[in-house]
Amino acid sequence: MKLLVFDMGHVFIDFEWDEVCAGFCRASGRSPAELKAGMNHVAQLGYESGKVSTQVFLAELNNLLGITMGVDQFSELWVRTFRENQEMARLLAHLKTQRPLCLLSNTNEVHYEHLQKEFDVERHFDEIVLSYKVGLVKPDPLIYEEVLQRSGIPAEHCLFIDDLEANVAAARQVGMQAIQFQGVANLKAELSKFGLNTEL
Repeated sequence: MKLLVFDMGHVFIDFEWDEVCAGFCRASGRSPAELKAGMNHVAQLGYESGKVSTQVFLAELNNLLGITMGVDQFSELWVRTFRENQEMARLLAHLKTQRPLCLLSNTNEVHYEHLQKEFDVERHFDEIVLSYKVGLVKPDPLIYEEVLQRSGIPAEHCLFIDDLEANVAAARQVGMQAIQFQGVANLKAELSKFGLNTEL
């Protein structure tokens, strides 16, 4: 393997979406079912693919929930529970001494700016491919092609790690090797099969 490509959420950044939703329920006075319906609707706007700005996304969410939440309050709730997986952070630092690393993440402006500010996620990576910046989201094959184009490395020499089976399957369809993330111990065992040193 000549390039290691990592997802972010639930790989080296953890969070509890249910707790995030609970915060929005408290702020809006809406039930979990009402909030879910609202979130499902605004998700179709394309916030993660960069089709709409944070302001447009929030305006539509406010409209659906019948509230007037400001950007600061929204951002505080939107990034709640984010934390870095310390063991994975150490593993990424160790792997970076062996191979180039690329970040490939479905994310949005508020999430990513917060994560970069709080955890300096970019310290781990030689290349960053973010859905909201490239206008594509996994499992669209084109976002994997973006990684390949930027790296100049053939797909068969790229190893992709993601927690979602659909994203792993899509990577394999474009010719990448891929591992579904199922915890650090399992990942270390899988990486060792590709000749990588995972002993910290």
